[in-house]
Amino acid sequence: MKSHPFGTLAPVSALTVGGGGLGMLWGPTTFDECVATVHAAVAGGINLLDLAPRYGDGKAEDVVGEAFAGHLPAGVRVTSKCNLGEVAPAEISGILRQSIEGSLKRLRLSRL
Repeated sequence: MKSHPFGTLAPVSALTVGGGGLGMLWGPTTFDECVATVHAAVAGGINLLDLAPRYGDGKAEDVVGEAFAGHLPAGVRVTSKCNLGEVAPAEISGILRQSIEGSLKRLRLSRL
């Protein structure tokens, strides 16, 4: 698998796994099929999983949490996002914290 620089982080695979499919947004897919997809992707050299709480109301993050039981394989990274919408600047920190804490819980991880 080819890799490319990703900011100041170690290089990441040219392909990533997006959370939309893992969140079952594109049609019927079973949870077990999604877990198998994540395992196959990582076995094939993909080391970046692009997730967000919005993908299937957290299902994509649940899939990755189940796939690796809270222990990402060496070199595998997870990204996430938070949809802030239109909020007052004073509310941003709390919304981000709540979103990150929810993601970490679903992923069974201590950090993103």
